[in-house]
Amino acid sequence: MTQRIRFFVQWGFFAVFLTLTLTNRGQIWMGVIFLSIALAAIFGRYYCGWMCPIHTLIRPVKWLSQHLQLTKKKIPRLAQARYMRWIVLSLFLPLLGYTIYTITQGKKFPLPIVIIGFGVLTTFFINERTWHRYLCPWGTLLSATAKFSKFRLAAEGCKTCGLCVKNCPSQAAVLGKRQVSITSQYCLLCLKCRTACPASAISYQSRKDEATLSKDSITTMPGVSAHPPGPGQSPAPG
Repeated sequence: MTQRIRFFVQWGFFAVFLTLTLTNRGQIWMGVIFLSIALAAIFGRYYCGWMCPIHTLIRPVKWLSQHLQLTKKKIPRLAQARYMRWIVLSLFLPLLGYTIYTITQGKKFPLPIVIIGFGVLTTFFINERTWHRYLCPWGTLLSATAKFSKFRLAAEGCKTCGLCVKNCPSQAAVLGKRQVSITSQYCLLCLKCRTACPASAISYQSRKDEATLSKDSITTMPGVSAHPPGPGQSPAPG
């Protein structure tokens, strides 16, 4: 149900983006992006999972690529290099500055079309994880603030089946020995991990709630109290 709602929300925002672009009001969408970058410090990268026109177009492109057996499972090593994200961003920022300048002059520079094309081609010939995690310049900017987000996806009662890791489009979910951890910096909030989880262990919550749940879930060894004894006291039986 969640993914159905997300599908219609994504295409609804895509229609808004397309309308604003065709009517020379792209500055409004630019403002939405900058606002989302700021709000990512509180709510995470909701823009990526629910509003981004690139992510929306990636849906049919990914399906077509898989149907034609063009999608590669592995992410190229070059894309994973630490400096690659920053090289892409360093090329993107001057273009962004020029785009903002042209908007103030009542002109148009096709930066959104260029970035969308780059994302679509990356997804079609490689895979979407390469784009979301390493190459998207908007994603790099959003990850800088989302790192400090007050709300995030977290797992409680994880069965370590690995389905969330398999379905995550940005490699934000990492499977540990006891449960999965989701890095808010890279999480797109697409909720695919939550949909795939058979134990319904993943939820969107504040960091405070996450800390409380982690504290309450601590299990102790048999015969040992969860609270250490005070001075002069003997350990209480569990």
